[in-house]
Amino acid sequence: MDKLRKYIRKEIQTLHEQKSYPVPLELMDLMKDELEMRPLKRYVNNIKAVNSIPPSYKIFLHNGQDFDIIYLGDQLNNFKVRISDKEYDLLILDDKNLAIDALNRLLTAPLPPNFGGEEPTDTGTGNTGGTTGGGSTTGFGGGGDEGGEDDDAGMEPDEDEPADTEPESDMI
Repeated sequence: MDKLRKYIRKEIQTLHEQKSYPVPLELMDLMKDELEMRPLKRYVNNIKAVNSIPPSYKIFLHNGQDFDIIYLGDQLNNFKVRISDKEYDLLILDDKNLAIDALNRLLTAPLPPNFGGEEPTDTGTGNTGGTTGGGSTTGFGGGGDEGGEDDDAGMEPDEDEPADTEPESDMI
């Protein structure tokens, strides 16, 4: 019976561990080139795949804001960007410019209250019975550019990550 409990605990731990997968190159190129988010690690904190049809990705920014990138098909740059409940088709030049403007507003938006991990102090006694969330996320790994402009020249790779690896992200 004790072996069974240990086995079950081990299985539960492996199921709860988050796994990281490489970010698709099309998505990286789209953010760097079309949305002008170069270098990515300056803006992007995390990327998660959304279990949806059509396939989409949620991009989490360092200021706590997020937006969605929706893949529409096989054509080059056939993506839509959803920012603040508005969708912009990146194949249409006017929509692309509007998406960049909306992204800029999102990036420069004020930080949400209690951003940065500060917990409000509890002046009352006793437990309120609430929880403060559950899952954890891993950060956007940074990484280097493959060719192209050298505007990341001053950026050093993280000590834990070799410079020639792909950035990784959580995809659930």
